[in-house]
Amino acid sequence: MTKISTIQRALALTVPLALAPAAGANDISSTPLIGAVYNTSQLAFSHLFKSMEFSAVTTRDAALFTVGGVSLDALIVTLPLDVDVKARVIAQLSNPVYSIQLGHLLYNFYDKYTGDIVNEDIFRGYLLKTFSESELKNWQHTLFTLEQVNIEPDENADTHAAIVNRQFIAMLVTLYDALFGKDKLLHGSDLPDQYTYLTDSPADKETVATVQGILLQLLRQYSDSLEEGDIKSAILRVIDDGRPENQEKENNQAQAITISLIDFVRLNVLKGYRQFLLDKAKSEAVSDWLTTTLKDDPNSVLEYLSYQNSRPMAVQIVVDGLQQSLMQGLVSTAPSPFLQQVKIDELSSESFAPSNNETTSTDVMPDNRFLYQIADEPFNDPRYLPFFRQLYESDRNGVVAFGVSTTPTISVRNLPIVKTGANVAGEGGTGIPNFHFVDRKQDRAYYFFGNDALQLDPLFDGNGAKTQFERLIPMVTLNCNAQYDWYAQSSYDPLLNLGLGEAIRDFGEQRCLNDLERRGKEEVLLRKERQQIIQDIQGYLDISVWQPVTRYTKRLAVEDQLKRYAEKSQKGLPDFVLAYNPWADHFAHFTGPFADEILAPTGELNRLDYWLGRMESVYKEAGVYDQVLWGMAGDHGLTPVHFIVSPEKAVFEGMRDDYGITPVIRKISSDEGEGPKITHAFRYPSNRGVDIIVASTAGGNYMMDMFNSTRGWATQPLFHELTFWKPLSSAADAPAIDIVHETVTRLGDSLDYLAVRENDCSVERCTLRLVGERGGKRVDEFIERVGTNTRYFAKNKVTPVLLDLYEQNPYAAQQSEQLKAEKTSLLQKCVENANATLPNTWCSEDEWRQLTRLTPRPDSINQLAHLYDEDRAGSINLFPAQGIGYNTKVPGRHAGEHFHEKDAFIGFWGIPVDAPTRITTAVNGSLSPTIYEYLTGNTVTAGLDGWGFPSLLNQLNEQNVDQ
Repeated sequence: MTKISTIQRALALTVPLALAPAAGANDISSTPLIGAVYNTSQLAFSHLFKSMEFSAVTTRDAALFTVGGVSLDALIVTLPLDVDVKARVIAQLSNPVYSIQLGHLLYNFYDKYTGDIVNEDIFRGYLLKTFSESELKNWQHTLFTLEQVNIEPDENADTHAAIVNRQFIAMLVTLYDALFGKDKLLHGSDLPDQYTYLTDSPADKETVATVQGILLQLLRQYSDSLEEGDIKSAILRVIDDGRPENQEKENNQAQAITISLIDFVRLNVLKGYRQFLLDKAKSEAVSDWLTTTLKDDPNSVLEYLSYQNSRPMAVQIVVDGLQQSLMQGLVSTAPSPFLQQVKIDELSSESFAPSNNETTSTDVMPDNRFLYQIADEPFNDPRYLPFFRQLYESDRNGVVAFGVSTTPTISVRNLPIVKTGANVAGEGGTGIPNFHFVDRKQDRAYYFFGNDALQLDPLFDGNGAKTQFERLIPMVTLNCNAQYDWYAQSSYDPLLNLGLGEAIRDFGEQRCLNDLERRGKEEVLLRKERQQIIQDIQGYLDISVWQPVTRYTKRLAVEDQLKRYAEKSQKGLPDFVLAYNPWADHFAHFTGPFADEILAPTGELNRLDYWLGRMESVYKEAGVYDQVLWGMAGDHGLTPVHFIVSPEKAVFEGMRDDYGITPVIRKISSDEGEGPKITHAFRYPSNRGVDIIVASTAGGNYMMDMFNSTRGWATQPLFHELTFWKPLSSAADAPAIDIVHETVTRLGDSLDYLAVRENDCSVERCTLRLVGERGGKRVDEFIERVGTNTRYFAKNKVTPVLLDLYEQNPYAAQQSEQLKAEKTSLLQKCVENANATLPNTWCSEDEWRQLTRLTPRPDSINQLAHLYDEDRAGSINLFPAQGIGYNTKVPGRHAGEHFHEKDAFIGFWGIPVDAPTRITTAVNGSLSPTIYEYLTGNTVTAGLDGWGFPSLLNQLNEQNVDQ
């Protein structure tokens, strides 16, 4: 028997709750509804799972396990497996560890993603029923036409749906069989607390070599099952790389993909097996506790069953690219200042052209007809965005007025922040500062569009960050398509959803909804069953102790009821659901963020609205809606790209032409709109000998890593060191140049500003320099932070201008006199009266956030002040000006510092929310701690236990300053 250490950690936090109230518990207990479930929730957390154990050995009859409606052995017989492999697999099915691990692997890819679900565009069917053909004709675009036909995909057709065909399942079985018994993780005698990824150890290299031969044979067979197309071509390239003469290539694709596939299979085997054991262990713990406690303390059983029928639940939704001001404008019944200014920007896009740089155009010209229509005449049709319309009408105060995305505004950085509540740097941080970075200690570059995506989990875990699932292990949890789900009780794979969801619309959404609908029906039955057991226990207690036989037999009958209940106790609606929706962002890149594909009634935001409404209806129909706290956040917004500039051409080719300097430059990223990159996990290229490593993401952030620090190659150079930079590869007598000056001068007004370390930075303190041009003149400004106090100032004591502190936000309504007075007061305190030598006179993070919400750059000072907390955040970060994209091919941009990119949605709704006024501003990282605090009653303190952001729960139920 092996204890799961995370359960012990979770219980260490929760057991004391049975003895004394948590800090702040009085405040929570006095809150309507929240207090009603808070006290009884301590029972489940502190007692029920105190001694829960996982067993890595089980005697469960494998014949009871079915995949695709048939027994495991029957399924194996029908798969197109090699004869020897099939015989060996069938022979080992009698080993329950072998068969259950294999069964759950196949369940995760067969039942969950095929089964009885029809792969069709559900939202399209809804549109055809809701709107007339003439209406829909006006809203056709590249993602929706009336001529589209839903066809059930053929197993052998070259569609993304065909990826999960029988040949694919046979490939998984073959790989599993090759690994089981030979692989240190898949031998069944132990269950690891964390998944261990392959390394370049001799044993792992031998495993890779063995599996690569099998994989290449399987890929040949698999490619034969596909028609000609991109997928087949990619597979054939991998097969070619596996030829003997290509084995020593630096980044051998066959080896790289073999390593990633082994990790993918092993990870999913162990994840599925853990989830099976977790479900089983919880059911047994519930049964043991209920039947044991019934004898000694039946009132505790009554309390627990009553609690289960009124327990708090939460749904945490993360939407890639969801912007608050946009959603508010779309459902406004009056003309929206936001949409009106966006229309002005789009119609005057030529004004964003840089004056001194060569530019190119995006591949697509956005179709913004719907935007132009609704900017002046709101589209007040109740069929359009009905969910968001209701949200802003009834629960507006739960939506933060100016939600903030952290800098850079990029998904790989911000998604784990929103999903877990961890910050990037420091103890318990995510350790993921960008979509790309260079780890100088490891001498490895990461870029996460490609197989490096599998490295995100070990990077996250290795930094000590905690997920909601890990924190909530005693509860029933469900993950719908979100990453970082190792501790989830049930999960739908995020990478599979991303890989298939663009082609099979509603792929992940309908699978998650079907699961919730099944659980909703079960929840109704469980509630009735709990109530019946409560009545029977009360009846048992009413039996006189002078009737011992009757009382005893009644208790046995109740025990049987409790055991039957316990077996089903994990099948009702989850206590916690995490759902991730990527589509508004993924399509906005290629169509433009305000195009019809996104905004029209046939667009992605209305599709999102439809699925949110369907999810809510599950809880309403189950009769538990009043118990649910709903929370949703976007990781960033998006802004249009009208002109494309290449920093490589503008800066490096310019220096070559002017100075004859030809530095060794390595680009570790793709341009936005290009394909993924494959990295060999064992033989990744060294960065030694490279002068500059560059990377760009989403057109809005361009990072340069330099290696000329006088303190060594692995140390980030500071500003003064970059002013006399010369390539490491150059001759000793080569002239040094000011790389900061060259970058700013050559990029000119295509650059908003760049950021560089002035002094060494850490979580405790930092000084960075911002450099840009305004009116053709260079501007140098500084952000200095000591602890949580920060000052912002310009060189030579002039008024700072780069961050637009004194400007009105053109995308917001005109400020009232009260807000103007508030801004003036904050400007005086934060900028004009800050004493350089007295940090206690500088403004706090909260004061800066309140000030900058009244500018075009929400939370700019705080976010930039923490940009370099993580050493791997690059040497120089470039942020392009509005309308400009650096190294992109598409018209949608984020990762920059424009208002649209920073303005992230964060909001809460449901009966637990009773905010008298609206929260003015908050960072999207507050989503997770707010939901955690509601579910557990534990007070969250930013900076402790891995929490990077405060909970907003009290503000959602207390008077706060009106905007």
